Amino acid sequence: MKLAVTADVHLTDGKKHPERFHALGYLSDRARAEGIDQVVIAGDLFDAESRNYAEFDEFCRTQGSGIRFIILPGNHDLQIRQKHFTAENIRVLAQPEIIRFEPDDLPVLFIPYLREKGMGEVIAAHQGQLRPGGWILAGHGEWIEGMREPNPLEPGVYMPIGRNDVDLFQPAAVLLGHIHKPTDSDRIHYPGSPCPLHILETGPRRFLILETRTATVESRPLASDVLYFNESFLILPVEDEAEFIRNQIVKRIESWQMPEPDKRKIRIRVSMRGYTSDKQALAGIVAGCLKGYSFYDDSGPDLSQVSIAEDTERAEIARRVLSEIRKMPKPVNPDDPKADEILLSALHTIYGD
Repeated sequence: MKLAVTADVHLTDGKKHPERFHALGYLSDRARAEGIDQVVIAGDLFDAESRNYAEFDEFCRTQGSGIRFIILPGNHDLQIRQKHFTAENIRVLAQPEIIRFEPDDLPVLFIPYLREKGMGEVIAAHQGQLRPGGWILAGHGEWIEGMREPNPLEPGVYMPIGRNDVDLFQPAAVLLGHIHKPTDSDRIHYPGSPCPLHILETGPRRFLILETRTATVESRPLASDVLYFNESFLILPVEDEAEFIRNQIVKRIESWQMPEPDKRKIRIRVSMRGYTSDKQALAGIVAGCLKGYSFYDDSGPDLSQVSIAEDTERAEIARRVLSEIRKMPKPVNPDDPKADEILLSALHTIYGD
């Protein structure tokens, strides 16, 4: 059996955020194209402010027809229950439940968000039905080891699962909601939100396909009405500032790997930091390079952290420092300072600010 898996849709009023309903529509279409008729939503289908479920009910009867939606309540929609819906293709799992979809499939333990509980505690209560290495976990919470990248909009830890839990109970695969960034590491997978909710949720969107017989997890691209990119650039008082700046911006845009038709969907936030000899010229160059792109908050590039550097002697020192820093080996550990951070700190020392 193949399941499509997403999370963190955060539906509100369809008129206020139609793009979130559209994302579910795109996902439903892609699932059908893959021959999949089961979609798992691993928490936060609805936003905290929404208690009007009629639109999703109608969506499931129309655009979602032929697909069964398995919904785990998340920390934002903890109150949703089966009784809130009338569409026959909606199933709400408000309590932990083990489901084996077909006789040869691995069992899937579905864990909704439960306040003041860790996932290990819930798994332990079902351990007798789970063969080590022979089961799959789908839940809403936080992997608190290694790749953990907290949701910047929600401080704190929500229903954690750690390395000790994985080593002890040995799920073959773990699929989680709550972190909106698409992330994969070893057996841990976050599909990410199918539609970005904030400028910090950058890049293309996706959903996951889970093969329940083998615990194989595959990623599939997912269309979105809007795509966010939050970019920061380091400006240096080099000999040819204009070319230096243009090259940075062009390479960054190329790294997005976005086809031309998707350009209209992109919303960007751009900040500059560092030193320039001509701030007015800098603003013109940046505006020219980003012509045709829409900004997230209509304020344009942020140059507030760019200082003026007109001292030729200090500029020469800065260029020599830049040359030496570029020769440094790349950092080995994730916590080691990056070259740009070292350079910016050096420039602050050189220019005395």
